[in-house]
Amino acid sequence: LYFRGKLAVHHKEGAAKFYARPETCYPAELWNAPDPFPDEEAYYCWRVKRRIGAVGLLWDRPSDAWLGVDGLKSGRRSACFSTLEEAGEIVPVEVEGVKYPLYFLAQDAPFWEDPEQPGLVRTEFLAPLDCMMWDRGLVRELFGFDYKWEIYTPAAERRYGYYVLPVLHGERFVGRIEAVRDSAAGLRHVKRFWTEA
Repeated sequence: LYFRGKLAVHHKEGAAKFYARPETCYPAELWNAPDPFPDEEAYYCWRVKRRIGAVGLLWDRPSDAWLGVDGLKSGRRSACFSTLEEAGEIVPVEVEGVKYPLYFLAQDAPFWEDPEQPGLVRTEFLAPLDCMMWDRGLVRELFGFDYKWEIYTPAAERRYGYYVLPVLHGERFVGRIEAVRDSAAGLRHVKRFWTEA
């Protein structure tokens, strides 16, 4: 009922969620507002555009980046890519060595036009479910970085560890880190660190 919009989360107490009818949780003007999408196609194009924006660069290929968008089959997804490109909302880009075109949001063009920003190189530990990691095939194509979140992999079959984070330095994946929290001491311990070639 929640996923169909018949119930909304009214409040939470700890980890428990309490539900109610949505019209009791939102202001009347919001609940009674007209549907912002004239048709189903417009709705799916909005979802595709949001996912491209979340990942930053995405292709029109089967991908975990499309999970949770019910009804988005390949034909509909491709139609949305065409519609968005024709409307000037997404921009195709070719990447050397990558067979398929990739797309970014047109509003992000300034970031692509001036990629050299000295002093902004950062090192990030990415969460396994970070939107940049949604399409692991694309990450492998672009960066040569093969990543699997092994939390659900039996211990004997794990290549790295239970909760290992990708390490991104600037524009390169430079390694993986497994860190654990020691709540009592208020510390985080690095159990292992693997560097990439």
